[in-house]
Amino acid sequence: MALLAAHDPVRLRLVGPVPSLVLALKVFREDTAASLSRARELVGELSRDGLVGTLPEMEFLKARLQMRGVPVDVDR
Repeated sequence: MALLAAHDPVRLRLVGPVPSLVLALKVFREDTAASLSRARELVGELSRDGLVGTLPEMEFLKARLQMRGVPVDVDR
């Protein structure tokens, strides 16, 4: 939270339909070491209001998700 307080938070949002939730789950499991239940929560957040974090965090996730075919973008 200290990083978000020091830097403006950005939001990672879906910009289209997800071809498969499994693709997004894999990103969160592999690239964030999230448990399966936490990965499901993150995909749920992404599907609803989006994920909030620092610009580098969200740009990293954006690139990884787009490589798997998940249509996302970062709102600044």
